Amino acid sequence: MEHSPSEVLSVFGDEAVDKEFADWLAQSFLELSEPELMASGRSGGRLVSAVLRDLRPGRRGGLRIIKLVPARSGTESEPHNHKAALSGAVPGNENFISGHLVELDDRTSRLGDYWVMIQYPAGDGTDAMTTLAGLPTRRLPALVEEVVKGVLGGWNPDPGTGTTKKGEAKGNDKPLSAAQFVAKVLTVSPTRVPRLREWLDPWWGPAGDSVWFSLEGSSRILPNPLALEEGSPLSRCPVRLALRGHAHGDLHPGNIVVPVRENTSPGQFWLVDLGQYGSDALLARDPAHLLMCLIADEFLPEMADRAREELLTALTDYDPDCTGPLIPQGLADTVTRVRRAMIDWGARHHFNPHWRYQWYLALQACALMVAARDRYSDADRWWFFRLAAEACGAYLRETTAEGPEDTVPAVRAPGPPAPTAPARGVPSREAGVPAAVAPSAGAGRSGAPGAADDPSPAGAAPAPGTGGPAGFADVLAEMWDVFAPVLGQLSATPLGQVKALTVEYVGRRATDFELTLGNPQLTMPDSAGAEEGREQVLERLRQVSDPAENLRALLVHPIRRMEALARMQGRPVELRALVQALGDLLHEVRRALKGL
Repeated sequence: MEHSPSEVLSVFGDEAVDKEFADWLAQSFLELSEPELMASGRSGGRLVSAVLRDLRPGRRGGLRIIKLVPARSGTESEPHNHKAALSGAVPGNENFISGHLVELDDRTSRLGDYWVMIQYPAGDGTDAMTTLAGLPTRRLPALVEEVVKGVLGGWNPDPGTGTTKKGEAKGNDKPLSAAQFVAKVLTVSPTRVPRLREWLDPWWGPAGDSVWFSLEGSSRILPNPLALEEGSPLSRCPVRLALRGHAHGDLHPGNIVVPVRENTSPGQFWLVDLGQYGSDALLARDPAHLLMCLIADEFLPEMADRAREELLTALTDYDPDCTGPLIPQGLADTVTRVRRAMIDWGARHHFNPHWRYQWYLALQACALMVAARDRYSDADRWWFFRLAAEACGAYLRETTAEGPEDTVPAVRAPGPPAPTAPARGVPSREAGVPAAVAPSAGAGRSGAPGAADDPSPAGAAPAPGTGGPAGFADVLAEMWDVFAPVLGQLSATPLGQVKALTVEYVGRRATDFELTLGNPQLTMPDSAGAEEGREQVLERLRQVSDPAENLRALLVHPIRRMEALARMQGRPVELRALVQALGDLLHEVRRALKGL
């Protein structure tokens, strides 16, 4: 169907995609109006809120969320998995599915290089909604407890163990080893373990291959949580009752939507971004991953060393009560509620103590996930690595596994790298905290709205490598020009001077670049690491949208903004999270450019 430019409504900001989308709407007897681009989450894609009318007799329309997902490797399963989650009803979980999963229209379609998914808005339509990541910490304990109860008991009234049933031709007829359990959780992203080994190598050297280690200046011996190969201590421990069932697969605060109003029931929550859903997933993963994300983003950066030690002990203790006078009260309450919810669910099915032991394995795996994310400081990553080691040790103690027979190497904790002169205009990555780039007048080529009334800092992009086609390199260079000045502004600007328009701009541009880089037709250079570089930059882009939306929501909500300014001791977590995400992104862009 031919359209003149004036007839095609700009929905996604890409003329070719908008034209194809308009054709699809017409063929589907749908009419769309008032599109508004929204911040997208980690799963990628572009989200648009719009009014959708169904022109077929007897059909009703209304406000819908249209998600455009590049059909590249790793995302083609998102529409399928979302539908599978909605159709995965078994006796007893129908209310959870209908009441807590975002509904998906059945007209998902492939448009060229993209999938188009039509979702219903989260919630029941009565309240303004936000993600769990955008809430005051005082609301977290009750909400997180209800989420954990829901994803375990509500979604899985009759869990399985993944073993072969009599008469089946194939299946897992042996218990998982503890090493396989941890590896299954980690291999959602197969690069995590190599990234961790690469990070530790400057400090550990050959000791990184040891199964056991001790810390310099301490006689305490810990298992290496990365030792998962055959012959490692965990490989000799069979996991009885490795409980499986329906699971989100990427449960973090940005994927949980709740009403903004404080006087709503904690049971009012909706899960979004179901691209990693599984019907036969290890059930201990979702609660542990949600808790690790909350600790990493909401609590740990503000905790002193002694409080961190108390938390380390509490998380790996058999007693679920999180005690320690220096642990923030809200965090202690959240940890206790999560662990008790897990234990109570296991007790109802008589799965304890085997289910209780799986807490340590899930804790080990999910702590390693966080430790692998270089957007956090070395100190925070090391704390999570130690948590993984302590959790591994706790599991081995509970299962009466034998300790080391020989002398173990003493290793030192990662510290700040030796200072090096950064490239001109490139943000410093020392201790994981991006520094402001050198100031210059104007907003550069980015066109970004100012974060404050002061002149905006700008930085020059690193020179692309030579020898390859220009498409990929040009996109990376443009990303640098767009985000480096904004990062400099946000790094140096107090919350009271940050403008919501600037933050909204960041989210929109991140989505634009994600679609551009995710386009399978993008011209890529012949260099060996180019494709891996693209995937790494895409991963960082996905991690910009959530903190951008959380900060924007804080800035446009008068009461929340005033509360943040009143209680602020330093920069609020929403602003720090966005600065960190942008610094991580530019760090990855620089690495990709240098590899061309």
